[in-house]
Amino acid sequence: MAATDANPARDGLRWLATKRVTLGVITLLLAVFVFELFVWWHLGAAGWQYIFLAHLRPSPGWVMAPFSHRSISHLLTSLSVIVVYGGLVEETLEPATYFAFYVLAGYASTVAQLVEYLNGLAGLGTLGASGAALGLVTFFTTTTAARYRHDPTAVTTIEKLFAVTGGLIGVLILTNDFVPGIVFTTGTAPLGHAGGMAAGVWFGVVRGRAQ
Repeated sequence: MAATDANPARDGLRWLATKRVTLGVITLLLAVFVFELFVWWHLGAAGWQYIFLAHLRPSPGWVMAPFSHRSISHLLTSLSVIVVYGGLVEETLEPATYFAFYVLAGYASTVAQLVEYLNGLAGLGTLGASGAALGLVTFFTTTTAARYRHDPTAVTTIEKLFAVTGGLIGVLILTNDFVPGIVFTTGTAPLGHAGGMAAGVWFGVVRGRAQ
């Protein structure tokens, strides 16, 4: 009877409902996207770019870029990663630490991409939460791997599955962004992705040493 009563979707929603910081981040990104639509409608493309894109010229985009997205598909891609890995990370970090790390990874991503522009890469600017989302992925993968090395029995099968999946996500992103001739997705921010991922690995190592 217990097997027939199992409902993965319901159980997943119940699990997510306990992740208040992750839900707060999701709400924030959705609210910013609604604001983006409002700005685009009233100020047009130029106003939207000034407020939400981070480029070499100082602008509000330096603040807003890590929370902004260019399209609904761009937003949904970020949210799908944050829902899973944000929830997993929230189980291991204090709420304030988790949110501070998320923001740090987001701005590390933006700064890294601006460095790439400074070195001559063409582009209108960068925005998006993908760097922060990938920071969550690499943080979870790094800390789970460290726990497994210390005590394999301390890591559940589900954690192993998502850690391996996180590693594969990282490899695919880096391959897409940096291996010549292999492009799964166009229009990405190579150093932006790398910056967020590096922040996750760095904090995972720091966290592991502190425990």
